[in-house]
Amino acid sequence: MPADPPDFQANPAPAPWRIDAPSLRAALGGTARDWLLEIVDETGSTNADLSRAVREAGWGGGGRVRAAYRQSAGRGRQGRPWQGQAGLTFSVALPLALPPARLSGLSLAVGLALAEALADFEPALGRAVGLKWPNDLQIDERKLAGILIESVPAGPERVWAVIGIGLNLVRDPAMEAALGRELAGVTEIATGFDVVQGPTALLAAVLNRLAAMHADFLAQGFGPMAPRWCAHDAYRDQPVRLLHDGRLLAQGMARGVDGEGHLLLETDAGLQRIASGELSLRPATAGGAVAGAQA
Repeated sequence: MPADPPDFQANPAPAPWRIDAPSLRAALGGTARDWLLEIVDETGSTNADLSRAVREAGWGGGGRVRAAYRQSAGRGRQGRPWQGQAGLTFSVALPLALPPARLSGLSLAVGLALAEALADFEPALGRAVGLKWPNDLQIDERKLAGILIESVPAGPERVWAVIGIGLNLVRDPAMEAALGRELAGVTEIATGFDVVQGPTALLAAVLNRLAAMHADFLAQGFGPMAPRWCAHDAYRDQPVRLLHDGRLLAQGMARGVDGEGHLLLETDAGLQRIASGELSLRPATAGGAVAGAQA
């Protein structure tokens, strides 16, 4: 059996699926081919691991990827726990030599890259997946993937974007019970999913799309990507509510996003541009009533 590349760490784990390191390497193209890759059985948080690694390494070099079969201290948006044992859980650190104003829309660009990677992997999956502003992917209003981006400053107009991604391969009853809502899984649509090669091919598709997004974002920002994001928007031209800690802040018709990644919300007071912050978007209920919020 060929040895893993020296920058790979693949520890054995009792998982129903595995990432094949040599096959993953062979499937990467562009700048992703040169990224530092690690796969571990278990860790606290891949985002925390990479944040620490880039602080210690300083500026320079290409991207870094760290995947784990289980994260004991993984987090989603607003600090929610996320262990992700039923899917791909990994983080990617990308260097961005940009002023802070040019970073707007990055989370949407990452979500778009993930949606397009799913379409590359399985066209039917790409057609089924919708983007939920600002950074979730879903199928039939059930969460398929979440994204958490943290920044590590590395000097004037230099920052590492540490991007954590949790992508459900299957529906996890334990996680559904903990969250009190249904989730979605890749295998619902990709019914011929191969647990031996499927995760490797899917991860390769995601990393290749992230590498292309990285180059495009450095060159032009999110603006040129906005029409493609809107084409995947799960709630465009639908009534929505925006919540913060369960409290209704605004409601109206979702009209896509602008070139800076702001949600365009048509309200009685006119069209508003909404920055993401810690807001949660929910579909409006019949008659505009506010339902109990569950983030």
